[in-house]
Order: sequence, then C-alpha cells, then structure tokens
Amino acid sequence: MQPINVFLMGKEELIRIDPSQIERVLAADEILHIFKVLDGLWIYDWDKRREGKVGCHAELKSGRCSDGFLNSKKVLRYPNVCRLFAQQLALRFQILGTDWPDYATGIPDGATLLGLEFARALNIYSAKMVKEYGVIKLATPMPRGVSLLLVEDFCTKGTGFREAVLEIHKNSPGVKIFPWEMVIINRGELEVISVDPVGDFTIAALAIHRIQDWDQDECPLCHPEMDRGLPKGHKIPPSPRIKPKATSENWEKIITSQL
Repeated sequence: MQPINVFLMGKEELIRIDPSQIERVLAADEILHIFKVLDGLWIYDWDKRREGKVGCHAELKSGRCSDGFLNSKKVLRYPNVCRLFAQQLALRFQILGTDWPDYATGIPDGATLLGLEFARALNIYSAKMVKEYGVIKLATPMPRGVSLLLVEDFCTKGTGFREAVLEIHKNSPGVKIFPWEMVIINRGELEVISVDPVGDFTIAALAIHRIQDWDQDECPLCHPEMDRGLPKGHKIPPSPRIKPKATSENWEKIITSQL
C-alpha cells in the first residue's frame, strides 16, 4: 500500500480518509494543510494588504485583534477527520513515555468528540465535560483516586484549560488531573500551563502555529499609521474587525475578504 500524502488530497479525499492507514505522527505542516483545505484555517494576507486589499481581520473572544484564526468546528465535524486527529494525539501521547491515565475528556465545546475518540484510541475510559451557561463542568461521576487527562483542539493562553482544571479540583477533588494536555495545535507561546493551586501541566501538541494578536489600540490592522512595515508615504484604509465564529456568514466573509 502506498503511503498517504495528505498534501495531494483535496477536501473530498480528506473527508473520506481512513485514519488507520496513517501509522505515523503527521508533521506540523501536514496538520495545517488539513485545516486549510477543510476551511478551518484563516491567515491574513499582508502582501495583498499592501496592494490595497485590506480585507477583514479577526476579533478574538478576549477583545484582542488577530491576523489568523483556527476553526475546529469546520474540521472536526467530519467523523473520519475527528478520528484521525484523535489517533494522531494518541500516537503523540505514546511518544511521551509516561504512565497512562485512567480517563480522558475533551474540553468543551471544541474538543468534546475529540476527547471521546482519543479515549477510544488509547482504549481507556472516557469522561464528559459540558459547558452550561458558559461554565465548564465535569458531567461524569468518577471514583476517587483515578487519573484524568484533558484534551483540547487548540491552546492559546490556556484559559479554558485552567477553568476545566479548577472545576475538577474544586468539585471532584479525589480525581488526579494528569500533568499533560493533549492539543492539536498550540497557537500561543505557552509550553507549560500553571494552574494555582493545582500545579503545572505540559502542553503536547501535534503542531505549533503562532498567530499574532494585539490590543485594539495597538493593532496595525485597525491603525495602519502604526504599521512600520508599510513603505513610507504608503496609505491604506484600516481593516475592519469581525468575530469569525459569531455566525457562519462571518466565517465566510473573513476567509473571502481578500480574494
């Protein structure tokens, strides 16, 4: 059987991919290629901006601006692709050479099914976390003394991970939280997430892809006059901010705004 080359696969081929045919950990550029082809990765085109196509840029949940955005919902909605990334995370986990956890769970909403498939790939128990009225909760009763590994689609500043850890620490104190976090893409600068008073957790990602972000009043896309990369005397209008995942129309608008 010929080795699978994901770079040669289009959208329809990726949707039908057989995860069992890939027995190695994919490289970071292969991971990003899959997201790009399945419309789950948007990157602002600075070259087109200099040509006058300023387009839109992303407004993050934090209120900060960004020149890139990852949308796991667009990618993990395909069952075969979700299983592929779960199995990739399982392979990545085995490379760590650590003891195995008793349970695994995905941090909602982005990694709920991913966590379930990851637990299946490792043949361990799965637990479920839910988000109710914006608050993350552990929904699976768990016996005292068991260990639980958290899985996430992306990691930027570790906000959702810290919330999940503190919820477990507070309401399920008998559960030992595994000292690693499995992530598809680490888009921030963290290597370790410190959660006071629980401890430190090392991020194990399939890919690292740094995405720039700024406070709005320091954003060169909102304020072109602040962009030192523009040629002297070159004037362009500001790029409007948009919340990429607020609606499906917003996502379509931002990924096509510089075409």
